[in-house]
Amino acid sequence: MVNINDVYNTVLVITNKDNRGYITPEEFNRLANQAQNEIFESYFRKQSSYELNANLTSDFADPILNTSEKINEFYATNNPAKANNIFAYPADFYRLGVVSVDNITADYVSHEDLKYINLSPLTAPVKTQPVYSLVGTGVKIFPDSISTGVTLDYLRKPNKPKWGYVMPTASQIAAGVSNEPIYDSTAFNPATDSYNTPAKSYNFELHSSEEYDLVVKILSYAGVVIKQADVAGFAQGKEQQIAATEQ
Repeated sequence: MVNINDVYNTVLVITNKDNRGYITPEEFNRLANQAQNEIFESYFRKQSSYELNANLTSDFADPILNTSEKINEFYATNNPAKANNIFAYPADFYRLGVVSVDNITADYVSHEDLKYINLSPLTAPVKTQPVYSLVGTGVKIFPDSISTGVTLDYLRKPNKPKWGYVMPTASQIAAGVSNEPIYDSTAFNPATDSYNTPAKSYNFELHSSEEYDLVVKILSYAGVVIKQADVAGFAQGKEQQIAATEQ
């Protein structure tokens, strides 16, 4: 993970030089989520490109291995219950991997092929050779008699990051503390806590090596928010440098 307070402080230092403008915690959190999602989405494009043009063999510089490491941080499994003949995706679902029934891997079939394989007893799916098709909210498993034992291996979405804060008390302000948000390092729980409350923080879920990229991407948006073209231009130039080194 990448510490969100480190990123926030870096962004503030760059954007607030000479009092250019101030990024509020709420603005930062929105930009942080957008930046994290962009980097996460880019992994899949990069991996496809690297697999077509793989030239490096060093373990620590192998782009395919490094990208796989970053993606695998979001690997998850789920055992959905059957409802209306569908095994629904979990709430944090992003991309489907392997579907299995009682540890037997099910084969994917299109809706068109499914019509044909069900026509003959010789090709019809059985529990020891299950198949699945995709629907909007999950998967359908065949034969229809299967109602339990289904496991979905999938990639989940990253949880939204959150820079949480508390405001200083009257006594703190009287003692000289600035009347500005104070970072709250209390751990935020995405499953039970509300993003609408300012307190508690949640770090970026991306690989620790992404801290620099996160700062640059957030800055590119922050420059627009505070109407500073030089900040946005600086960030865009850095993004181009990053893209060039990843070729």
